[in-house]
Amino acid sequence: MNRKYLVDTTTREYLCVALQKGQEWTPNNQDSLPEFMDSRSNKNQPDFELVEGEYNDNTFFEKWIRNGTNFLFRY
Repeated sequence: MNRKYLVDTTTREYLCVALQKGQEWTPNNQDSLPEFMDSRSNKNQPDFELVEGEYNDNTFFEKWIRNGTNFLFRY
C-alpha cells in the first residue's frame, strides 16, 4: 500500500496524510494535521520546510524509520 507522508526533517517526526486504495487517494489523519502543524517548534524559522513524499511501506521504513526517525505519529 502506498501512503503520503509529511516529514519534519528537523525532529524527524512524521504524519501519514493519505492512503492509496487502487487508483484513488483517501485522506488520512486529517483531524491530526492541524495539531501536527502547530506542534512544529521551528515553524517560524525562515528556512522551515516539511518534506512530503509518497512511499510504499517498505520504502518509507528504509528511508526514514531505519535511518533515525524517532517518532511514530498515527501510522
